[in-house]
Amino acid sequence: MKRRLGMIKNGISWKGKLLTLVVALTLATAIILFPACSGNAYAQAIKISVETLNISGLHIKIEYYQDNELVNSIHFIDGDGDSVIDGKSGPSEESQWPKGWEWFNDMYNSVIVGHSTITVEGEKIKVQNNTTYELLTGKYECEQIG
Repeated sequence: MKRRLGMIKNGISWKGKLLTLVVALTLATAIILFPACSGNAYAQAIKISVETLNISGLHIKIEYYQDNELVNSIHFIDGDGDSVIDGKSGPSEESQWPKGWEWFNDMYNSVIVGHSTITVEGEKIKVQNNTTYELLTGKYECEQIG
């Protein structure tokens, strides 16, 4: 009985402190190793690229990735190098883009095949109809979700 009264008076024993430390370290390790257990976390990126097509033509690709998986893309093609867009492809309806990049839907919808133009100067792409859109090639990391 004196021993119990001594423990209560002096606080938790060294075994209790050790157990508390082990539990705290286990929880901290689990949080560090498994931070995305919710299943909703993913990384987002936009990739804008230019490829030559035939001898003087261009193929412009704008791609949206979630965790390195292609989710959405639009393509503009100048098949003969005259700067007039000869073809385009993309979603038939407004599509999913990361926050702040939704204007790609407007750009895609405003391009008129056979009328709109596309030019490339170095890393700069210019898509023009009534509105001019200027893009830089590269990969752009968007916000991390989750």
